[in-house]
Amino acid sequence: MSKPDMFATAQREAWMGAELEQELTSLAVNGRVACAQAQQFAERHGIAMMDMRRFLDVLHLKVGSCQLGCF
Repeated sequence: MSKPDMFATAQREAWMGAELEQELTSLAVNGRVACAQAQQFAERHGIAMMDMRRFLDVLHLKVGSCQLGCF
């Protein structure tokens, strides 16, 4: 998928409320959230990793600082 349309298919789901959105976006720096932060956020709120990925897409946030060095 090309960069311009990487968020094009992201659809908000009912559980993605304003409070969670505000908390997650507050972690972002320049549109990026560290992988460890995203994992901790998901664990703290009982969000499955695939759902977390979709939530990040909805918010147009990218993941960085991967512990595995993938990105």
